[in-house]
Amino acid sequence: QGEGLVAKDKNLLGKKTSSDPYVEVLCNRKRVGITATKQKTLNPVWNKIISFGIKAPSPFILKVYDEDMLSTPDLMGALTIPCPTTPGITSAWYDIPPDSAKNASGKLEVRIETKFITSQSLVRGNEFDLKGVDLVQLGLAWDMIQGKAVDLDVSGVAITSSGQVSMSDTVYHGNTVNRNRSITHSGDEREGDEVGDDEVINLNLPQIPSNVLAIYVVLTVATQGIKLSYVRSAIARVRDVRKGRAICSFRPSSHALSEDATAMFLLRIARDSNDPALWKVSPIEDTHAVARDFGSLIPHLKSYTQDLLPSIHVDPTERVAIMRKGGNVRLRDFSPGQTIPSPVRLGLAWDVTNGVNIDLDASAICLDSDLNLVDRIWFRQLKSLDNAIHHHGDEREGDAIGDDETIDLRLDQVSSKIQYIGFCINSYSGQELDDVSRASCHLFDPVNPQLDLCSYALTNASHVDGHTALVLGCLYRGGPSPGDWCLCIISEAAQGRTVDDNVDELQNYLRRSPPHAPEEEFEIVVEPEMPKRVPLVDEEIDLSAPMK
Repeated sequence: QGEGLVAKDKNLLGKKTSSDPYVEVLCNRKRVGITATKQKTLNPVWNKIISFGIKAPSPFILKVYDEDMLSTPDLMGALTIPCPTTPGITSAWYDIPPDSAKNASGKLEVRIETKFITSQSLVRGNEFDLKGVDLVQLGLAWDMIQGKAVDLDVSGVAITSSGQVSMSDTVYHGNTVNRNRSITHSGDEREGDEVGDDEVINLNLPQIPSNVLAIYVVLTVATQGIKLSYVRSAIARVRDVRKGRAICSFRPSSHALSEDATAMFLLRIARDSNDPALWKVSPIEDTHAVARDFGSLIPHLKSYTQDLLPSIHVDPTERVAIMRKGGNVRLRDFSPGQTIPSPVRLGLAWDVTNGVNIDLDASAICLDSDLNLVDRIWFRQLKSLDNAIHHHGDEREGDAIGDDETIDLRLDQVSSKIQYIGFCINSYSGQELDDVSRASCHLFDPVNPQLDLCSYALTNASHVDGHTALVLGCLYRGGPSPGDWCLCIISEAAQGRTVDDNVDELQNYLRRSPPHAPEEEFEIVVEPEMPKRVPLVDEEIDLSAPMK
């Protein structure tokens, strides 16, 4: 609350008698919270609770503003409060320095509750029982490098009891919720400018699907030219949410092998072989020299699972293309046995916000080598003229779990006239896509739907605001053999209620940026194993014990 604040607003007689104050709270030069505005008062009571975490003690800055609906808010004053260095609760009045703003006056009462979280010191080879722990959170935090943004990604990759990667239970920047919402991801943070954790994975252990055997937490550096060792501030912490304390933590840049690495296998959370209801966390801390996402690390993850599932099949060529805008891959490089499934299924999904129902439609556009229209597949024509492409029908709300619409493609039967197959999403009702919070597409074998060939998600959908269509991507023939198909991600906003309105957008894009087949991918042979078991320093750890 405040008392005796400076008046900024004039009454009818032109005298300053009141203000509309609110407070902005900053830490490490970043805003961590803001109060509501209290109208026409110099003695406001906000009673606002602002919670945040910091890596080390740092002073808090409170800035008081007078809200003005017609112009920039006026600064009424600012004060700095040192961060308490001991746990507990403090409450005090702080005078606003007169020189902190023009005519600054008054004081603020601030109540601060400080908690210090300590963690069990786990090392590579330890295995820690999560008995009594139901909600686990893994947080990744990092800072920009000399003011420049750096993009780190943390992913939780699920391996099933049948030895398959379950993409529907794997969470990362492109898939933030698993199939039953027991595993969630906070989304993509591309700069490292947040206070506290930049990316977070939450696990509700009792609710995780019973066929999920293990979850591997993988850290990758998405920014080209950057290695793990460059990001000195990076820290990953595993917490017991219910008891508000850390289980373990890692500093990837301090690892001896991070000097030339772009990825790290942080840890595994796996079911106990004797009691599937009990989970264990095991640090791994191995690194990879070139991987920029988990998609190329699937053979490694399956190799780590051999101690839990000795019969697991490890295919050194198995990968998933985790794609970004402008990405370009050859399908057979990501297909089992280098053979594209027939059919291969394209799944398209979108989420809407605030319960808004928008009638969105997914469609395919077929062009020849001169970019002339050959065919289009949409809700009014569910099969292509050559019967090689089959649309499974219209989903009108975007509220389905998983894919909203699917299209099957028998690429080996596509007419030889067709060189390009583009995919778009349209708002048939004409509503703008402002309420679409996420759009994604993935290619997979419908016979083995747990594993994708390629996956793309539009996680920052702001650029579709004001538009009614989205051109997502394009399949194209990209090799000496007519059956050698590639996929490029376009992800460009457009206008149009139906597929006919977006033919020209696809044609224009391909004229501007004709895709070129990527270089051949080479086989990767890996045989990593889980670290040899190392006993904990204290095998009996009471998570309910008071914090020190």
